Amino acid sequence: MNADSGFSDILSAAKKILIGQTILGSLFICFSFISADWLYIKSSIIGVAIAVIPSLLGLMTAAFKIKTNKDINIRYLAKLNSFIKWVYTAVMMLAVVRFIPVNHVAMLLAYSVTFLGCFLTPILNKPQFRMT
Repeated sequence: MNADSGFSDILSAAKKILIGQTILGSLFICFSFISADWLYIKSSIIGVAIAVIPSLLGLMTAAFKIKTNKDINIRYLAKLNSFIKWVYTAVMMLAVVRFIPVNHVAMLLAYSVTFLGCFLTPILNKPQFRMT
């Protein structure tokens, strides 16, 4: 495997995941603007950030790891990405709950809806075709 190819492939996947998460997160935030108060909106924005930032950090770490080591195992990269994503998610959740007054239900709902953007990614990646 070419290291530059792996690096660009991971960055491309990160971009698609970020787009999927941003779409769902922004829809949830727009819904919050329409139907709730300021604390709910702030909590929604924080929940979206907690879903997006660790995913991006995990994928960026995997991308730079493959750039530095050309003969790296894909399983190791997947485990590294998952580990970084969940550790930073836990740290960010604990920091927010401890130091920032938020609506916990709104934050968790925003996190959950935004995290579903990872599953929207295959739809974004699929080539469009017409059945005739």
